[in-house]
Amino acid sequence: MAAKLCASQSGMIVSADSVQAYRGVMIGANKPTEEERLETPHMLVDVVDHRTANYNAADWQRDALHVISKLLADGSTIHTETIPSDDDSEDERTIKQARERQRDIDKALADARKLKGYSEEEPLLPVVVGGTMMYLQWLVHGRPDASKPSLTAVAQAQNEMTSFQSSDNWEGAVHHVASHGPIFEQRIAKLCGRDWYRLRRTLEIALTAQEEQQQKQGLREDDKAKHNDIIEKLFTGERVGGLDTLGYDVRCFFLCPDDRMKHTELVDERCEIMLTRGLLDETASLYLAGELPEMAARAIGYRQTLDYLEREGAKDGDEDALNEYLNQFTTATRRYSKKQMQWFRKDDIFTFVPIKISDEKAKRVDDAARIIGDLIQLSRDEYDQQCFAEDSVSAKTMKENEAQGKGMKFYQFKRFILKPGTPELQQVLVEADRCSNQVQAKKQRVSTEADAESDTA
Repeated sequence: MAAKLCASQSGMIVSADSVQAYRGVMIGANKPTEEERLETPHMLVDVVDHRTANYNAADWQRDALHVISKLLADGSTIHTETIPSDDDSEDERTIKQARERQRDIDKALADARKLKGYSEEEPLLPVVVGGTMMYLQWLVHGRPDASKPSLTAVAQAQNEMTSFQSSDNWEGAVHHVASHGPIFEQRIAKLCGRDWYRLRRTLEIALTAQEEQQQKQGLREDDKAKHNDIIEKLFTGERVGGLDTLGYDVRCFFLCPDDRMKHTELVDERCEIMLTRGLLDETASLYLAGELPEMAARAIGYRQTLDYLEREGAKDGDEDALNEYLNQFTTATRRYSKKQMQWFRKDDIFTFVPIKISDEKAKRVDDAARIIGDLIQLSRDEYDQQCFAEDSVSAKTMKENEAQGKGMKFYQFKRFILKPGTPELQQVLVEADRCSNQVQAKKQRVSTEADAESDTA
């Protein structure tokens, strides 16, 4: 995604990945290496640590708007509203963290300009890259125009969801939240997998709405109807503060694989590669040190790895358990990839750029860069005519992508690297046993300490 074209051909990447924002995580976040970031600086990578549990879409949007205005160096004032004021509804600690983070971001940006030989006054093209769909939606279309949950609702939702989650009763939790009304039931239907975090956030809004309704019991019938109208609009898609409303020429692109079957094979192979690179060891090390961010622990890859390491009845050399873990990891990743394609197809601001999967990676990158480079040089009218016409390449690519979905039910999962009897599988299995034993030992210590405290009480 490119925001507001500038005369300079130089640009800089702004990460829109919710996990890459955290320090410490690497393999599971598929974060660019230090060498890659020296070659191509990435803003909003490593901006918070595991102690910042509440870094969310609103925080990222503030930081992204700040970075964009700084990169463009055009005297824009959009960043002046990115930090909550002292009299805002946010607490003092959140305000302090936001200000400290923005100072760190400014320093990182200054260092990046110096590294690449860009002056402070030189405008750079912000290239926002990443797959966290909520972040992109907040930046492009603005934040949802919905009520902020009350503190009472947050506490109640936490207690209720903990009860369901401790017994792994996902279906019960979904039924409970959906019972608050069709709006919330529809919202839940859009969740990707067993997303406990967003389910809890939905319950927070439902409980807040319930509180407001109870406070309105003494109002006249017409006032009650007006209040119910407000509740009905909670999830209607109304948004405020998007880039387009700030005067930016925003051009959004989705790199769309031309062959979904082959692309899915690449997705599965990438999961195996992450294990060979040390995903198990990274997850266990962060977990044991108490430095695994909550956001990462919920993310695909880390979540399945944690479940595997903490599994009941763990034993050494259990190849079946490792295979089941890898199956869950690859399945969740494939589902998320499908969800991304569906989401981007529904957002009519995105141009679909076809990527030929059979080509070598270097050629795929060069071709995509060339296509996007040509498109952002067009005038806005030319761009709209070329990208959004019914017979455009984008429209045809989108339709073909959707049509291929019917054939995906015939996809046959297979191993690419971690095949039975291979040295690669044996190496991962040894690492899996070592990491499992470490996590299981901690799990046992925690259980013993909890029992001791209970006996003392």
